[in-house]
Amino acid sequence: MVVTAMHSWSWSNLITVPLSDPELRRRGQNLMVIGLVLILLTLLSIPLVLIQPDPIPQLISSLIGLALLIAIMVLTRSGRVDQATIGLIIVLVGSFALIPFGTGQIGLVPVFAVVAVVTAAVVGRVSHVVLSVLASVAGSIGQWLALAGQAQDSPGPGEVVVVGVLLTVACGVIAGIGTRSVQHAIALATAAQARAEELARRLGETNQALELRVIERTAALQAALAESEQRQRALSAALSENERQRREIQALSVPILAVHDDMLIMPLIGVLDSQRLALAQQRALESLEQSRARSLLVDITGVPYLDQEGANGLIALARSARLLGARLILIGVSPEVAQTIVGLGISLTDIKIARDLRAAVQERLFGQSRQS
Repeated sequence: MVVTAMHSWSWSNLITVPLSDPELRRRGQNLMVIGLVLILLTLLSIPLVLIQPDPIPQLISSLIGLALLIAIMVLTRSGRVDQATIGLIIVLVGSFALIPFGTGQIGLVPVFAVVAVVTAAVVGRVSHVVLSVLASVAGSIGQWLALAGQAQDSPGPGEVVVVGVLLTVACGVIAGIGTRSVQHAIALATAAQARAEELARRLGETNQALELRVIERTAALQAALAESEQRQRALSAALSENERQRREIQALSVPILAVHDDMLIMPLIGVLDSQRLALAQQRALESLEQSRARSLLVDITGVPYLDQEGANGLIALARSARLLGARLILIGVSPEVAQTIVGLGISLTDIKIARDLRAAVQERLFGQSRQS
């Protein structure tokens, strides 16, 4: 078993051509196998040459052919497959074309041109096949033209048999190499097809998984979008409710109460900024218009201090109320607020001042009674 493995390894390394192109590598391997076969046949023919009456010319020819075959294999091994193919065609055509010039007999020698053509078909391109056909035809015509005037012996049965055997063996070896090459190519194509089908299957599975993932992601996005829309609606509702509550709080922050048929009271608590003053003026004027009240009591007991802006707002409110036929009475002025008004030099001529709510109500009621 070890010997078989070593033999297989040695043979595989012997015919391997280090090329990246698979087609060139296949042709190079076929060329190496045919070269080895031809070298083996040449070595086996040397004993037959030596028993000839004059073996020297044929022996020299055999040695030259052997050297050329070795050179062709070295050229193939180096990766120059096309050049080696042309060299092999020249060697094969030259071998059968020059034999009749040494023996003076053509015989069945032109038949060996088939070997060159079949070899070119196995190891070369279409151009190499055309080259081998043209060279073989030219060699055969050259033999005929050169030896047409000489007497030729008819080939005997032994010669026919030998030539037939040699051609059969040579063509069989070359055909076997070609068949092996075709089978190898078919195996590679089958393996490539199987890999392609496997890749297609995996690609289909990947696409299916990707589609499922896209569907899942789409569903998740739709759910997230629906949740976001629901939150947006809830937020909008909360904002609307917040705005409603803010308006209610603003209304409650500036309440207006009816003390008498023609008297309203508006208690103010906290700092009087521009926003609260504008709201107070709007609500006071609306209430005066609706109730037809003649007096508006503004209680600032809960106002911690009164600045220029607040005083101007109260004066503007008093003037607006006067335009509606009502009088503004300011009650609940604290010592701090009074000091601030005096310190700022604010004139409250349009505003009547009362000490507290009772005094304002009594003064307004009793004052109206005395006037009546």
